[in-house]
Amino acid sequence: MPSERRSSSSRNSGNGSSSSSPRRKAKKSSSKSSAEDALEAKMRAKSQRSNKPSKAEDALEAKIRKKNAAAASTSRRSRRDSEEEKVEEGLSVSDESSEVSEDEMERGYKSSKSRSRGGGGGGGVASGVPVANNDGNDEEQLFTRGGGDVRNRPPQARQQQQLDPLRQAEIEKQKNKKEVNKRFADLHETGQWGGLSKWEKYGICLFSLGAIIAAIVLGVQFGRGPNLPPTPPPTSSPSKSPSAAPSAAPTLEPTTVDHREPAGLEAMRGASPKLTLPQTAEELIGAKERSASTPQELAAEYVLYDDPMELAVRDPRFLERYALVVFYFQNGGCSGDWIKDTNWMEGGDHCDGWFGIVCTAKGRVQEIGLSANYVTGKIPLEFGVMDELSTLDLSNNALEGEVPAKALQMSQLYSIQLNNNMLVGDFPFEDVKKEGSILDVLWIQENIGLEGTITDAYCPMNSITLDCENFNPQPIYYEDSYYDNLPVQPDGTPDVRHGRTKFEIECLENTGSFPAEYTCNFDPPEPFTKPAPNGTSAQVPAPTVCGTPAAGG
Repeated sequence: MPSERRSSSSRNSGNGSSSSSPRRKAKKSSSKSSAEDALEAKMRAKSQRSNKPSKAEDALEAKIRKKNAAAASTSRRSRRDSEEEKVEEGLSVSDESSEVSEDEMERGYKSSKSRSRGGGGGGGVASGVPVANNDGNDEEQLFTRGGGDVRNRPPQARQQQQLDPLRQAEIEKQKNKKEVNKRFADLHETGQWGGLSKWEKYGICLFSLGAIIAAIVLGVQFGRGPNLPPTPPPTSSPSKSPSAAPSAAPTLEPTTVDHREPAGLEAMRGASPKLTLPQTAEELIGAKERSASTPQELAAEYVLYDDPMELAVRDPRFLERYALVVFYFQNGGCSGDWIKDTNWMEGGDHCDGWFGIVCTAKGRVQEIGLSANYVTGKIPLEFGVMDELSTLDLSNNALEGEVPAKALQMSQLYSIQLNNNMLVGDFPFEDVKKEGSILDVLWIQENIGLEGTITDAYCPMNSITLDCENFNPQPIYYEDSYYDNLPVQPDGTPDVRHGRTKFEIECLENTGSFPAEYTCNFDPPEPFTKPAPNGTSAQVPAPTVCGTPAAGG
């Protein structure tokens, strides 16, 4: 039983404790909430006290705002002056109204900071501290009723009443801009066709092409100059009188083949003696078939019609080749009298292997060397066309007749060797050795009847050989004493007159010099005869001439 009472009492006590437990929990909860409310109120009050600005802080912030406003005013004024200068220079400037300076951003940030400190979350009314504005007024309200900074508003809203002059001008330009057809808008702006149809594009292309073709046609039409009659073809024969003015740029080749023949014949007539060539080129045809043809006619027919080289008339080699062919027909070449005539008249270039002919690098005849070759006849007058000839050696041959002055007047002629021939008449000393001539060697001794008077122009030459009895002054010695044992003059110097010829003494007295070699020849001439063929004693035919010499030759 006792045990039962204890258990029941324990149950009762247990029931009592369980009924009082909810009341204690409610009391504890009530006391906890009141403590939290008190703590929150205390923290709110502390926060309000910390956010409340002091008077010193307000003064300092106002001072900073004034300083920033003054700096912003100065910056705007300097930018406005700079923009005016750019306008005067014609430069484009950006729209200031669309920009917000860093100073305004900084001031907006500071104002929002002050509102957060003074308004407790931005719900209160702004303090409204006045600052200096751009116009110098100190009463501008920087904050709105809702706590926002008026300077943070868009620039367009702040400057609705007053626009920038450049912006105003741009707006007026856009208003006055000419409207472009919408169909051509893309072509106008970007260069693309835009909304044009295919046929419209084709039409524009055809129109442009037609304009280009018309411009070309007009240019060609008006570029021809006035309509003049066509130039008549050249005449078959050259005119007797020259034209008033030569052509500006003559061509090297004749205009046509028909013109080459009369022009070539005219040039040949100027180089040959009179009456040796006909008046027209047609008369030359068949000259080699006629027995009465002259050597000049035979040579002219060959050069104009039969020569494989077909040199142009204006080519200086044209007349040189003609002169050599005349020499071949006139001086025993074609009749077989020459001892050696290798490659002559075989169609090749006369500078390429003709016996005795030497040419320059440009194909001009420089040397004729046919000594001891049984060259007969007269010295051709046509030799005078060889302007580059420097050496003429026809010694030890059977040349006859007079020496033509025209054949030996070349300015480049350096050596003349005509000794041991059958030449007669006066040697043309004055014509051969003119001023500017470089003649330095003259051998004309051992000729039957060659004579003449030598001039002082021959005093400075290197070598002269004459016949003692045929020339004046006679190249005989002043005394029989030669260069050895020369007498001494009263002043003690040797008498240079002894051992000198009369010509040398006259040269020394007149010019102060005399030839280095001046030979007086007493030997009689020995006419050259053609040797018998193959060393036999067979009779050698008399020299012949191809063609009949004309009366004027």
